[in-house]
Amino acid sequence: MNLISCKWNYSIVIGLAFLVLFGVTGCRYELPGPLPQSTPMATPPAQDAQTYNAKGLECATRDDYECALTNYNQAIQLKPDWAEPYDNRGLAYAAKGDYPRALADLSQAIQLQPNYADAFLNRGLVYYKKSDYEHALTDLDQAILLQPANAEAVYMRGRVYSDKGDYDRAIADFDQVIRALPNNTMAYIARGIAYRRKGDLAHALADCDRAIQLRPGEPEVYYNRGNVYSDRHDWDRAIADYDQALKLDSNLVNAYINRGIAYTNKGDLDRAIADLDQAIKLQPQWAEAYYNRGIAYAQKKENLKAALDFQRSIELSHDPDFIKKVDEQMNSLGAH
Repeated sequence: MNLISCKWNYSIVIGLAFLVLFGVTGCRYELPGPLPQSTPMATPPAQDAQTYNAKGLECATRDDYECALTNYNQAIQLKPDWAEPYDNRGLAYAAKGDYPRALADLSQAIQLQPNYADAFLNRGLVYYKKSDYEHALTDLDQAILLQPANAEAVYMRGRVYSDKGDYDRAIADFDQVIRALPNNTMAYIARGIAYRRKGDLAHALADCDRAIQLRPGEPEVYYNRGNVYSDRHDWDRAIADYDQALKLDSNLVNAYINRGIAYTNKGDLDRAIADLDQAIKLQPQWAEAYYNRGIAYAQKKENLKAALDFQRSIELSHDPDFIKKVDEQMNSLGAH
């Protein structure tokens, strides 16, 4: 039986709202040490350009990115050699998923102000969202070189290392953030994910426990700890954590899928199918939900339903390794 669980959830750590990376709009988290000064602008921005830029920031904090773009456009038109509105407009484009325009604006900000650490950080974030890890690392390294005390850049570099599979470097970066910010939930979550990926479940569990102490009202912290318990095959504790995550957020699809997997492993197939039904209702395009429901149906000897779910998961997936795994399950049913 080859069940496929969902990934860890970083959603309280970072979404596309880059302006609130560490949860507080406009707040810079810093590591100990001096901050080098960015290259000063030759002339101050025109007052009207400053006003439009400020209005754009206000719109962005409300997630009104069309409003933000309109104001940043005005600021740039009035002061085309001012880097900051390009940086801000790049973030707005990124939040809308328009990565080419985001990268163009952030690159323009860097061209205008070559020591603009925030622009390197933000361009690194966009590259990260595009899974372009090499360019992301280059930009984040430069942001840290310019501002060694920039905790956001160190944290994000750790995220890139973790996704690249360089877990020791990832953990070292998260360690640095935690030493400076011992109550930063996001760093504990991210470090716990790196430990779990490395196979160090004891340290992963400790970081999850600490994240829950710091943010007991966040569903994702329970979801992530549930994943550690699942890796340890401690299905009852995993289910208890998924229960709590879903109590706090009844639309957390990953929790339904992984709780369904836990129920399947316990042999409680009806509950497993009910959870996977709910996951499919919430996200009908998720191949993993159909695949795992097919596994549960196969265990119930309802082979036709299993085959239909396996076929649907193949139709929805573009991952050749996943499709190969599903084909193996189909063949085990005698469906081919």
